[in-house]
Amino acid sequence: MMKAGFARSDITPRLGVQLAGYGPYRNRAAMEIVAPLNARVMLLEKGRTRVVVVSLELCGLPRELDRRIRGAVAAAAKCQPDAVFLSVTHTHSAPAVGGMAGWGEADAMYVETLPTRVVAAVIAARANLGRVEWSAAEVPCEGIAVNRETDAGFALNADLGARLKPSWRPKHPEQTDPVVRVLAAKKDGKIVGVLHHFACHPVVYGEKTNAIHGDFVGEASSRIEAAHPGVVALFLPGALGDINPKLNHRTPRESKRALAAISRMYAAAIEGGLKGLAPLADDALAVDRREVRFTRKAWSKPEIEWRIKKLETRLSRIGVTDWPHGGSDSPLHTDGMELARLQGLRQILATCRGDRTPNPPVGLHVLRLGEIVLLGCGLELYHELGQKVLAELKVNNVWLVSLVGGMGYAPDAAAQRRAGYAGDFVPLISGELPFEKIDQELPGALVNMARRVIA
Repeated sequence: MMKAGFARSDITPRLGVQLAGYGPYRNRAAMEIVAPLNARVMLLEKGRTRVVVVSLELCGLPRELDRRIRGAVAAAAKCQPDAVFLSVTHTHSAPAVGGMAGWGEADAMYVETLPTRVVAAVIAARANLGRVEWSAAEVPCEGIAVNRETDAGFALNADLGARLKPSWRPKHPEQTDPVVRVLAAKKDGKIVGVLHHFACHPVVYGEKTNAIHGDFVGEASSRIEAAHPGVVALFLPGALGDINPKLNHRTPRESKRALAAISRMYAAAIEGGLKGLAPLADDALAVDRREVRFTRKAWSKPEIEWRIKKLETRLSRIGVTDWPHGGSDSPLHTDGMELARLQGLRQILATCRGDRTPNPPVGLHVLRLGEIVLLGCGLELYHELGQKVLAELKVNNVWLVSLVGGMGYAPDAAAQRRAGYAGDFVPLISGELPFEKIDQELPGALVNMARRVIA
């Protein structure tokens, strides 16, 4: 029988650190703590196999920090770093930790001490290790999410009252995640750990806010933990690349109302899953991790140098200031956006080897836990890409988990053709060349990873 241990530790930063997300050089410093941030850990053991699942209430992790944390967790858990399945909840109300130029400056003290703070939860989870029985459920979770590429996903001017109602539905519900998946571990008949999995950006609080919290998914985890004393509830984000909550980017006062309403809805859906749990017949445990290089756009070193020179000229014109929002009517070509591009291109140039441009790998991770397969990718999967993977696998109980060991976007074919924010801009500000055909290459790579552990 499998053993499991659950625990959490506090990773809340001090006030004043810059928060992640929402645009370049906003200097969005944390002014209040609405709720503490947590590292939540599930440690699994069966025979000689030991695996750790870690969920951090952060926006994302650059690859080097991901490696540091996985190494520290592995040492504390006495397992291999590749057996650490590390994800983030993607809350944008968390401190910046690097990896995206301009999207919040990382605080050196916070980043340096973060791995040790995560390890505290691992040590506690080891102490709680005991035999468990698994059960799972999949229940409706409608009226929370909206696809921001094909629907009214940026709700700056949407009717607040209408969208606060639980009865509200998007125009294209098929382009969102309609269910929440729940996995529960019971020890002596009592639930001790819960995993919940849903695809939606935790961005109810927008760029006008300066608060620290886990957004609606973190608040829902806290609600579940409060309703079930002793439980640790880990959130794993689904294919959320193009999916937003129905209310986002509002004023601080409206954001507070929206956070309370949406977190209640989401927690109620999780509770519905806990009431309808069905036992898993299998308690197999297997894990695998790979780093895969996908085709990048064939920009030569001289072309990169030309792009840098062009941006440097723009940002040295007479009259330029450090105001990031001016300089263009186009949202992707303000001075702040162009500086973020410039910083990323300089990073790419610095990592060229002669005339050879860099192509950093993308982490892919798969974990089989009984009948459930967690299939992780170090990018934010778009909904359509996720559907393509699931359709090809033709099996149930596969959880597609975004942001496992990295950051950035995996856009679908339509977004890739547009070559806009997700397709071109985000890779550049992460110091990487844009992907050439990630929409074609990634699904097959994920399917192959899943098949490594699916009998």
